[in-house]
Amino acid sequence: MMALANIKSLALLAWALVNAALVLSIGKELGWGEKLVQPLPAPEVHPSAPVEIALLPDFRLPAREKAYAQSLERPLFVPNRRKAPPVPAAPPPPPPTMQKGQFQLLGTIITDEMKIAVIKEISSGKERQVVQGYNINGLQLDLVESDRIVFSQYGDQEEIRLRIQRSPRPVAAPQGGQGARVQAAPAGSRPLLQPSGRVNTQGVSGGRVERPVPAIPPPQTMEERARDPLLKDFYK
Repeated sequence: MMALANIKSLALLAWALVNAALVLSIGKELGWGEKLVQPLPAPEVHPSAPVEIALLPDFRLPAREKAYAQSLERPLFVPNRRKAPPVPAAPPPPPPTMQKGQFQLLGTIITDEMKIAVIKEISSGKERQVVQGYNINGLQLDLVESDRIVFSQYGDQEEIRLRIQRSPRPVAAPQGGQGARVQAAPAGSRPLLQPSGRVNTQGVSGGRVERPVPAIPPPQTMEERARDPLLKDFYK
């Protein structure tokens, strides 16, 4: 038992000596607390050496005629390794021309302020009203007269005249300075317009009654023009 107690005592003594040695070495390394915070080392500044920048020469493709003479004379992507024949230049497009025969003249309206042509589009059958100087379907209306109009486009012109459908029956010439009269019409017939500007109505008894046709003055104000059936499309 004494021997076992001596061995434990020696072991404790050895452990204490080793720990004391470790504490002494650590304290010496740290300067006993003085070297816990180390100062930062001062940076060393070296003078910078001058940098020389050498620019490369500009890039240029070599001359194809010299470097690729064989490739030009014998192309790689042609089956027969021969140059393709030159492609002929495409012919220039024909100059635009004026398309004539689009409209038919139905009438004209001429006032002190403007000149209007009442025309009919042949393809669609629609009636249009065009003021002189305006365009329709690319055609410019240059002239409006009582019996004709003139369209222009691409330096060309088209003249359209008013077609007047004449009466199939000839009217007798007036005699004695009075307006010509027609023979008595059967009862119930419609009034006939005489060349003298009068309406001849025939009754059941065969008597003749002549009365002048009232003259309708042309519209003068903008409101009357807007209500006029010939100008209502223009003032929309």
